[in-house]
Amino acid sequence: MSRGIQFRAIAIAITLVVMLGSMVAAGEIEDNLTYQGGKARISVGNIKAKADHCSHDMAAAIGEMMSTALVNTGKFIVLASQEETAELAEEIDFAQSGYVEEGRGAEKGLMEGADLLITGAVTTFEPDAGGGGGMLGGISKKAFGKVGVSSKKAKMAVEVKLIDIRTRRVLKAKTVTAESKKWKTSMTGGGWVEDVALVGGLSQYSNEPMEDAIRATLAKSIEMISKEVPKEYYRYQGQGQYTQEYGKSGGQAQSQASATAGNAATSGAATASAAVTTAPAAEDMTLYTKYDFIPGDRVIFYDDMKNDEEGEFPYRWKLEQGVYEVARLGKEFWILATDDGNIRPNMPDAPLPEKYTVEYEYYDKGQGTDGNYHYIFWVDAEGKNIACFGVYGDKSTWMEIGGKTISDKPLDARPPTGIQTMRIMATSRSIKCYVNETRVANIPKVDGFAPVGFRLHHRPYANTDNPVLFRGFRFAEGGKSMRAQLEENGKIVTHGILFDSDSHKIKAESFKTLKEIGRLFEDDPELRLSIEGHTDTDGSDTHNAELSKSRADAVRNYLIATYGVNPANLEAKGWGESKPIDSNDSAEGKANNRRVELVQL
Repeated sequence: MSRGIQFRAIAIAITLVVMLGSMVAAGEIEDNLTYQGGKARISVGNIKAKADHCSHDMAAAIGEMMSTALVNTGKFIVLASQEETAELAEEIDFAQSGYVEEGRGAEKGLMEGADLLITGAVTTFEPDAGGGGGMLGGISKKAFGKVGVSSKKAKMAVEVKLIDIRTRRVLKAKTVTAESKKWKTSMTGGGWVEDVALVGGLSQYSNEPMEDAIRATLAKSIEMISKEVPKEYYRYQGQGQYTQEYGKSGGQAQSQASATAGNAATSGAATASAAVTTAPAAEDMTLYTKYDFIPGDRVIFYDDMKNDEEGEFPYRWKLEQGVYEVARLGKEFWILATDDGNIRPNMPDAPLPEKYTVEYEYYDKGQGTDGNYHYIFWVDAEGKNIACFGVYGDKSTWMEIGGKTISDKPLDARPPTGIQTMRIMATSRSIKCYVNETRVANIPKVDGFAPVGFRLHHRPYANTDNPVLFRGFRFAEGGKSMRAQLEENGKIVTHGILFDSDSHKIKAESFKTLKEIGRLFEDDPELRLSIEGHTDTDGSDTHNAELSKSRADAVRNYLIATYGVNPANLEAKGWGESKPIDSNDSAEGKANNRRVELVQL
């Protein structure tokens, strides 16, 4: 195949969407438009349409726009997808048939292969997102009832995965969302997408809010993908020259780790080389240095809302009073309370464990709105409230036992818009309560306290622009100390190292658990542990193995970087869903299976 034909094949239009979010300065955009460095080779798979109002053809059209924008960066060689490669193969076969003039047809063996594969799905596509209540987007007018708020916005959300083709390792999996805003060509990535035409079924949205949402999403996604691709993949130098074959000797440590992880994932476990470390993938834990909450080891009740239906009463709860129903915020389900009400987890009343924890999430719109009332009551055998931990108003908290106020501590400031978390860590003799990273109550001694369950109470404030939304009630039995577990069983099982769904970035709430592990090495510098990640059965076997290995790597790197643990004393493995400790037939069983184990070597 001639070089001209080869490049013409590479330039074939591709169905592609990459929806990831990031920001850069306008100066960086200008630099990238004249980019002279190495290029990465990318192939793309199907972009699925999983949203109302978005057809298969629209998803394909979005892909064509993204393909063009990727080329505009100057950083990528975009190769044909599998479907298009089949068409190319037919053309090559025709060139070899004898009907094409010798020396003018395509030749076998000259087609380039890609290093990276991008797949994705459009999960939200709302040309008119009105009736959902402003920032709450997908919550229906029906769900709000009298508190419905109308708005006129266009919204878009896409899930994407960036995959190393050779190792099958998922390098990045993320969802990005965008709302319509006044389009500015100087915004992040604007220089790459401003001249890309709306094609196919998308042309009907020209000069409408949906065009702004599409272009804003494209701009953010292009910038992020260019950053998330590891440097080692930018290896094409032009004229058929490459800096190196990635993943081989002489490459960066990250490429070695990627190759090791990906190859081993296919056999069910992956062990990192003790010499290979990278920067820890973890959130900033500065605010959590005084945070001592560690979740219980065995989950007794957890509602993941997987089997709930929008507009219906949440089936794992018992209604006592009020109006409750399942509502959607973005792509996630929440429980919406539209009136004063009480609700109880559907579990039998029984004496609470010697040690236990409770976790509860609620959504708050922050400054400019009035705060709602969220109360967690302890209930006795007669069904009476005997204690209460509450958050109410803009930043007030309250702890009461036996009708007596024990603590009434305001937060330093109203939390920002978003998800807030209430937590309880208790024994039969003491109770600690938290809002986000702040401990708001510490009761060292509790007498005559015999609860058998919990009741949640909610009251919307008069301002209807901030509806009561909650989820994630997790009740778990506390366990033995890490040192005791290690001495008795030769391993530690912890649910206190937290990650967002489908992510290997350690959440800041994991600080106390990681600190306890760090102390084990401070007490015994010769201790050797294998850090082993485990998942539930949601997702494919291969993806779960890769994800659990990435999480184990993140924990290993954090301990090395933060506590100075000798890299030779830590291994990392990912078992995915292959070693459950509970059934995957219930939300509680799945929560127990999502864990990190530290096995003594």
